[in-house]
Amino acid sequence: MNFRYRLQVRVMDGTGLIILLLWNREAVQLMEKTAKELKEGLIDDDECSYPSELDDIVEKKLMFTLMVKESNIYKQDEVYKVLKFADDESLFKEYCHPSLKYTVSATFYKEI
Repeated sequence: MNFRYRLQVRVMDGTGLIILLLWNREAVQLMEKTAKELKEGLIDDDECSYPSELDDIVEKKLMFTLMVKESNIYKQDEVYKVLKFADDESLFKEYCHPSLKYTVSATFYKEI
């Protein structure tokens, strides 16, 4: 079976909340594991098994490049596709407004 990510995350900063979608390439970079590796770490007979690796990316500071579609603007589609992300401290200092803390929190509700 071929496992691939479709990872939706809720990201917050001092300005609000946004829902982001990471497809396989970006999710593998973020999780540092393939979806297959993550799935293999779950307990087979436990439907409530949760990959502990998801906890590792909560409160992680990231800066995202997003695709904004017409549906995001005109149809209030609240999910934005992630094109790439970075965790470069110099980017945070350059692009974050001084009044904001540049800590990003993520809550996950769909992992594979």
